[in-house]
Amino acid sequence: MKPNLMVSFKPRNKFFYKNINMAGRYFHLMRKNAFVVAFLAISLIIILYLQNISWKWNPLLLLILGGFSLVAGSDLFVEGAAGLASQHGISEHAVGLTIVAFGTSLPEFAVSFIASLKKHGGVAIGNVLGSNVANILLIMGIAMLLMPLKPSKFALKDSLYMLAISLAIVVASLDGMLKAYDGILLLIFYFIFIYFLYKRKSVEAKCESSLGYAASILLLLLGIVAITIGGNATVGGAVDVARLLGVSETAVAASIVAFGTSLPELSTSVMATLKKYHGIAIGNIIGSNIVNLGVVLGSACIVKNISVAMDFMMLFFLLAALLATFVIWRKIYGRAAGLVFLLLYFIFLILLYL
Repeated sequence: MKPNLMVSFKPRNKFFYKNINMAGRYFHLMRKNAFVVAFLAISLIIILYLQNISWKWNPLLLLILGGFSLVAGSDLFVEGAAGLASQHGISEHAVGLTIVAFGTSLPEFAVSFIASLKKHGGVAIGNVLGSNVANILLIMGIAMLLMPLKPSKFALKDSLYMLAISLAIVVASLDGMLKAYDGILLLIFYFIFIYFLYKRKSVEAKCESSLGYAASILLLLLGIVAITIGGNATVGGAVDVARLLGVSETAVAASIVAFGTSLPELSTSVMATLKKYHGIAIGNIIGSNIVNLGVVLGSACIVKNISVAMDFMMLFFLLAALLATFVIWRKIYGRAAGLVFLLLYFIFLILLYL
């Protein structure tokens, strides 16, 4: 009987310890308890929205909790994106340009699409242009300050494509209006970019991650939820604070709202840089800008014609795209370049309020 008992218990022990080890690895990969932080922040934000707290500190709380959720969500998003890249043999840069870029552009899409539906074209265009300027001058500047970057060898080609779309928008805006057919062309440009991106996926170095497929999907979805809710909460809080301070709608759209919707890109690129996923860090910035121009602005134009002014905002928008392409071309990723980018961004903000 003893041998039979030992035989019967041995498989159970193997099964038990196998599942314990799998669970241990799974929860270890969710390091820093980022998913708990995200759920906590999301829960608090939902409670604040549902209860409609009319407390004077409510806007400030939304800003803090929104930023809290964005950081946690971005941590999840970066890990999930790296896991998917590893599972499918896709490079870090390609994932940064597609999955991460689109996920972190969800706040921009929501703000500009809704603004266009409500006939606030200034908010829609201001959010897109301001976000692109912030993505390059602010986020790329901070990333270069943190550590020297080592982007993909295809980063230059992608930045040139971003520059080409930016120039196309400037040309289309010369008549003072972005129309529905302009939006359709922008969407076509984006899908052409995606087509060529996936044709070259086998050429680049593959992303490495120990996450499984299911865990990667879960982290990615949790990250999207946290980023979206956190971005909306941050924007809502920032707009309320701006109204209390008596700031104009145009300035809010290009600065506070744009900064709020760019927080996912900021936290994602910073997290990716600190984790040394340089391909995701740079790919996210370039990809987010291409998504903003092709998908976000393209969709907003299709919904409603948008009036565009050829002012300093458009100048900085084009200047930022040129500078990003230049530093990638010349491989200037030092702290000095980062400081120059940040200085230009602060000048941009000052000009908005003059």
